Amino acid sequence: MAEMKKVTLDSQTQEMLWNVLHGQDEVIADVFGTEVKLTVLNNKADYTEIDDIISEIESDPELQQMLLESDEDIKAGRVYSTDEALRFIKEFRSK
Repeated sequence: MAEMKKVTLDSQTQEMLWNVLHGQDEVIADVFGTEVKLTVLNNKADYTEIDDIISEIESDPELQQMLLESDEDIKAGRVYSTDEALRFIKEFRSK
């Protein structure tokens, strides 16, 4: 079998292919009289990871509390840059 070639398609072609592939794992397309098999390679793998992360967050009360407190801090204007946060962590660790 020949080595696979990866190509980048223009936006219009990508949109047309997405409309054909949407909700399908594989599609057979006629391209100038030749049947071409289009296969989605990462179908649902990314969604599974996201679902796992969501489930983990939803099942961890301590993490839920931290996120709630973070939201409250943001709403109250208590936000810090990455540099400030790192400095606070280093100071806390040195005590």
